[in-house]
Amino acid sequence: MHRRHLRSFAIPCLAIVLSATAGHAGAQTAAPPAAPAAPAPAATAPSQTPPRPSPWRLGTELAFTDISGNRQLQLFQSTVTIARQRPETLNFDLKLEGRYGESNHQEAAKSAAARIRLDWTPRALVSPFLGLDFEYDHIRLIDARVSGAVGVNFNLSYRDPTRATVAIGLVEEYVDYAAPTAPNQVNDTRLHARLAFVQVLRPGVQLEINGKYQPAAARLWDYLLKVDGAMRVALTTKLAWRTAYTWNRDSTPAAGVRPDDRTLTTGLLIQWW
Repeated sequence: MHRRHLRSFAIPCLAIVLSATAGHAGAQTAAPPAAPAAPAPAATAPSQTPPRPSPWRLGTELAFTDISGNRQLQLFQSTVTIARQRPETLNFDLKLEGRYGESNHQEAAKSAAARIRLDWTPRALVSPFLGLDFEYDHIRLIDARVSGAVGVNFNLSYRDPTRATVAIGLVEEYVDYAAPTAPNQVNDTRLHARLAFVQVLRPGVQLEINGKYQPAAARLWDYLLKVDGAMRVALTTKLAWRTAYTWNRDSTPAAGVRPDDRTLTTGLLIQWW
């Protein structure tokens, strides 16, 4: 009787233990819970490109000049330059020059000039150009010289530190001379050849050399020649000191005027923007 009661108690206990063991084993073999989803990456802000600098430039040159040739004098001159530079499409340059001086209380220098130049795709190997010049010079007896030029540039090198350009073209020119030159009005078609060279010697120091030769198409011995060299040294981001020497030759000048003028100029360049 005692064994029967013990057996009836042991069998339910054994069933409870077996069921608990099976449940524990099932929990161990079950798949682990899924890992939480990774947070979505935050949206990246669009990159901001710096604003493109203005293509417009405004500069002024104030200079002291020592001239020998038709006159011996010292004087001051001023130059204003306005430019719009888009080397991949078009460059526009406008230069206004004025000069006045006296020697022994007499007017010894009085001249003015305006020059406009357009260069299309100036970074290309071959690029067309268009130029228009106006000149007045009291000493050289030129009341007005108006010339228009068209041609092509051959840009041998357009990147710093060296830029070199050779240009050829045609120039149509009208000159009105002061008395007593006769004839006082002359129209000419001239050939045009120009060399421009710029070399950056070191940061802030630049060498410039330009040469221009324009013979008359019908009279090659009648020519205009201009050669100038300049050294520019940057003082600040807005200021530079420039020294230039220019040789200007007119093979058939007005009556009583020497063919050669030589100009030494040194002065301060101000780049406003």
